[in-house]
Amino acid sequence: MLTLKVTPDDGEPWNVKAHTRDVLVWEKASKGKSFTDLLVSPNLTDLYKVAHIAAKRQQLFSGTLQEFETQTDIEMIGEDEEPDPT
Repeated sequence: MLTLKVTPDDGEPWNVKAHTRDVLVWEKASKGKSFTDLLVSPNLTDLYKVAHIAAKRQQLFSGTLQEFETQTDIEMIGEDEEPDPT
């Protein structure tokens, strides 16, 4: 559904794919938000939340949302795009 490149302060970048169940958890926790909102008018707060939910579910990150926000940078990438290696 949505692929994000995560770059931790102390490591190599990695990709996390947010699937329908990750977006569902985000929608249920975010009053009045929908997947359409995320695609049409994304904001960093929501992107970080979705990325954190997906990363935790996939056991790529074990910390809190606050730790995720302060220790990583994120970037949306297309489904078929690979991150720039440089």
